[in-house]
Amino acid sequence: MKYANEVIFLAFTLVLSGIFLSSLPYVGRRTSSNANNYWLIALVLNIVAFLLFASASSIGLVLLTFANTLFFASYFFLFIFFRALNSKPVEKIVTLSPLLFIAFGAVLECLRQFGVFQDRVLFVISFLIFCLIGILYELFQVRKRESYIQIEFLIFTFCTEIVLGVVRVWVLLENTGNSPQSIYTEPFLTTIIRWFGVSLSVLSYISINGFLTEKLAQSNAANLEDSKRVTNLLIERDSMIALLLKANKSSSTEALSASIAHELNQPLSASLLNIQFLKMLHESGKLKPELVGQIVGQLEKDAKRSGEVIQSLRSIFIKDDAVQEAIHVHEVIENALAIYKSDLLSKNIEIQTDFNKDLVIFCHKGQLLQLLLNLINNAIQVLNSSDSANKFISFHGYHQDEQYLLEIRDNGPGVPKEKQAHLFELLSSDKSNGMGIGLWLCAYIMRNAGGKITYQDALGGGATFTLSFPMTREDM
Repeated sequence: MKYANEVIFLAFTLVLSGIFLSSLPYVGRRTSSNANNYWLIALVLNIVAFLLFASASSIGLVLLTFANTLFFASYFFLFIFFRALNSKPVEKIVTLSPLLFIAFGAVLECLRQFGVFQDRVLFVISFLIFCLIGILYELFQVRKRESYIQIEFLIFTFCTEIVLGVVRVWVLLENTGNSPQSIYTEPFLTTIIRWFGVSLSVLSYISINGFLTEKLAQSNAANLEDSKRVTNLLIERDSMIALLLKANKSSSTEALSASIAHELNQPLSASLLNIQFLKMLHESGKLKPELVGQIVGQLEKDAKRSGEVIQSLRSIFIKDDAVQEAIHVHEVIENALAIYKSDLLSKNIEIQTDFNKDLVIFCHKGQLLQLLLNLINNAIQVLNSSDSANKFISFHGYHQDEQYLLEIRDNGPGVPKEKQAHLFELLSSDKSNGMGIGLWLCAYIMRNAGGKITYQDALGGGATFTLSFPMTREDM
């Protein structure tokens, strides 16, 4: 039993070293990582203290001063750890702590040189109890905020350590007749009490590791729930956007139907007249080959015109998966203008275009057409109620840096200053027949294309919407 103290200290050193090594791979991923650093410092200080306790009897009893100082320091950093868990300021305490440890070690060494064993034990345990009271106070604060099984166990171990420390001091002070020189010659009863206390200290570190693991598990579970919640929100957002796109298409059906009917009526009426004329010539026997070629050519032209109008409408209302492709801007603009041709003519609105017809951008054709229809329809509505003498809508495309800009301008009254900040927000329309989603969808479609839409007052009056598209490889 001569080296029983040394062997037990070494055994506890190995246990704490195992806790330290097992914590390193994942401690950085835990919440409150700064607090975890203080716990690791306390753990390392305790490991070194136990090594010194184990070797002091062989090397020199002066190491007991260093061992007790580091042991006290480990408890002090445990207090800082739990204080940091409560998000309380600890930086100044950490900065001043080396001075406290130096003073503690100096006083303890003086007691070792000039005092008795009981005085040293009383001094060390008094400081340890002071730290333990601080630790318990912080633990109760943690327990008010969070519920963990390990917290209850830690409160039990630290309270028991205080009781054992008080009992050990009381027993030593009751037996002052034969004062031991060091812990290696301490009476058996107080040695057993000390080992119970040290064992509880080791159990506390194991429990803290379990507490952090439990905290990490709860945090991971919360993150998983948050991830599921975010995924569900994204799915709901996509569903909402799809419904808004559909609603915007449906809300335009009545206005588009009138325009489409008018546009189809022209080539179909012309085709009917040509067919009736062809039938009349045939029945009268006056059908000449050269007339056949002219009439058939006109019928083909009218049929193509009808097909273009139908194709324009189809690209808006068919189901799509928002597949982006390289498209020519002028084709989409011409399709959009074809749908509103009758409205533009009846309201005397002139169309002005200035862009490169070879320009290619990367976008979803149906969505871009829907965007242009929204802007053209808005421009037609404001121009219809405008007193401008020469009403026009202009399309101007040009390159700037590595973007292609398409400006769509009208000479209407423009947008009031107080409404411009919320122009592209959902449900921000103040029109009696508007849904408040048109311009918001325009912004959404442009974001999908990697670009953006902006508004500014046009020079000389009116509104200018600018569509910014990233240049594709075909542009470069």
